[in-house]
Amino acid sequence: MVHGETFQAGRHIADNIYTAIRQSRKTLVLVTKHLLTSHWCTYELQMARMESISTGRNVLVFLFLEDIPANMVNIDVKSYIKTSTYIMYPKEITHREAFWNKLADDLRAP
Repeated sequence: MVHGETFQAGRHIADNIYTAIRQSRKTLVLVTKHLLTSHWCTYELQMARMESISTGRNVLVFLFLEDIPANMVNIDVKSYIKTSTYIMYPKEITHREAFWNKLADDLRAP
């Protein structure tokens, strides 16, 4: 979900999040230090997790954009990461083409 593109103005944020997740094939979670301090982070992850459970399909794809100290990752996020595959954004430019190809494949997967 892209906040400015898919969220309907005047609608409650929680409703926009729910609708965006339901209408999306995958939910790409861009994990940053900033995301982990967001009060909406846990809610968004819980909604995506519930979509996974109710539809029986894996909708969560975690992409770590930076190294995150373990003490910054809350228990809910740790739980999701333990049960879901995640991708690290490569620091080396030479690995980025393969990274983008892998990410595209993961987002297309059922």
